[in-house]
Amino acid sequence: MNFFKIAALAAVVVSGSAMAAAFPQFPGHGNNSGPESTLKVYQSGVSNSATALQADARDSTVDITQRGIGNGANVGQGADDSTITLVQDGFGNQAVLSQWTAEDSTIDVQQRGGRNGANVTQTASDSSVELTQVGFNNYANLNQH
Repeated sequence: MNFFKIAALAAVVVSGSAMAAAFPQFPGHGNNSGPESTLKVYQSGVSNSATALQADARDSTVDITQRGIGNGANVGQGADDSTITLVQDGFGNQAVLSQWTAEDSTIDVQQRGGRNGANVTQTASDSSVELTQVGFNNYANLNQH
């Protein structure tokens, strides 16, 4: 009887935490794929959401940390030897990041205050994007091709 209660509770905890964010990762497809890809997400606070995708991204890392309330991140990758790091503290920070066919590229976004927004796209080789927004109601739209 206790086993079934524990199993049911574990199922609820796993399904509840799985609904918080979607993290697909597709290793083993295409020429650029590999098991070296890493995806980490840490969310603390309330109503934070993250969607991350790494497709055919060899030696790539996506690292998302969101603390606070109502922060959202939509991250993609698909590039070789690339890194995306996103840290959002505060509340209401939103970011859409993308990196495709960009070798040896890095995107680093940190938004600390509240209601900051960033839209970053990078398709260039050997490139780097770094964005830091501290305060409130800042918005940045960055592109590299």
